[in-house]
Amino acid sequence: MLRPEWLTLLLLFPSGAHAAVAQKTFKVSAQITAGCALGAGDGSQTTDFGTLNFGTLSSLYSNVDVASTAGAGSIIVTCTPGTAISIALDYGVNGSATQRYMSNGNSSTLAYQLYQDANRANVWGSSTLALSVASFPSTTQTYTVYGRLFATNGFPAVGSYTDTVTVTLTY
Repeated sequence: MLRPEWLTLLLLFPSGAHAAVAQKTFKVSAQITAGCALGAGDGSQTTDFGTLNFGTLSSLYSNVDVASTAGAGSIIVTCTPGTAISIALDYGVNGSATQRYMSNGNSSTLAYQLYQDANRANVWGSSTLALSVASFPSTTQTYTVYGRLFATNGFPAVGSYTDTVTVTLTY
């Protein structure tokens, strides 16, 4: 038989004592906004897209057409899928508002143009001449740049002709 003092203790402190519990919740969230990167979008650092090379020539009696490749002038873009983008090309450091020129560092220049299409019908420039994509796809895209070096009256001045074109990605 249980003694009365033990019975009182059992009634006051039942076996398996219970601790008080309080609970609250919190939320976890992330918001993704539209974003883009020039280049592969893999975090690798690239300083430029390479060189669109018209080759080595001694005369320039007819136009010379070239198309870029990855690492040699093609523009690589990665964006959040569904993002509307615009890719603009300026007229280079030697160009005017409507024409691009390569310079040999002296006073000699060679006229060239950059295009969005292989038929060289759509000049690739800025503002209304920029390439527009209404809804960017879910994968990295490589855009070919089509170039045309315009014919001269024969033999241009000797030298290495260059220009630097800036690519602007707007999203």
